[in-house]
Amino acid sequence: MKTLVLEAIDSIYQNKDYDFFRDKCAVRFELLDGLMNLIKSNNAEVNVTEIDLEPSIRFYINYPNFELGELKVSYKTIIDVSKIIPIFYVQHEFEVENKDERRMSPVLDGFDGQPYMMSQAEMYDEIVDFMRKHDYAEISYAEINTVIPYITMPEDVSIFGPQFTVEICLFHDILNICELEDA
Repeated sequence: MKTLVLEAIDSIYQNKDYDFFRDKCAVRFELLDGLMNLIKSNNAEVNVTEIDLEPSIRFYINYPNFELGELKVSYKTIIDVSKIIPIFYVQHEFEVENKDERRMSPVLDGFDGQPYMMSQAEMYDEIVDFMRKHDYAEISYAEINTVIPYITMPEDVSIFGPQFTVEICLFHDILNICELEDA
């Protein structure tokens, strides 16, 4: 795992450098406009979830649906960017209506770090190039889900499961650090 990731987690959660975390959360993501323009220039719809005092920003990229006869596939790419350190995660998704008469779910869907169609692949290449030019590093599915065993999840929090991961530490504020007074 990247040294930068582990150093940031140790600094915030072991050394309790909550001011560093709060300061980073308070800053507007400086590449927002550039990344938005890049995505829009590729004929994709983009929505952004940016909440003040949150440690990350999320981009939802929706591509035009593919239709062939009864087959209709929708594709999406999600980009999570940490405001704490310069890292990002990309996840590609698809969804198809489940036509099986004995279906248990109305849709068949999936996600992966690898694109499912050429438009996703082309967009992914441009995004990664853009982010790397601005000194951001991509982390993989395995890296973002790496468990940090020395941090204990608060007893009243169950939404993310019982263990802290890199994602929880650097993309979410589970401990409500931004709401705490100096601790």
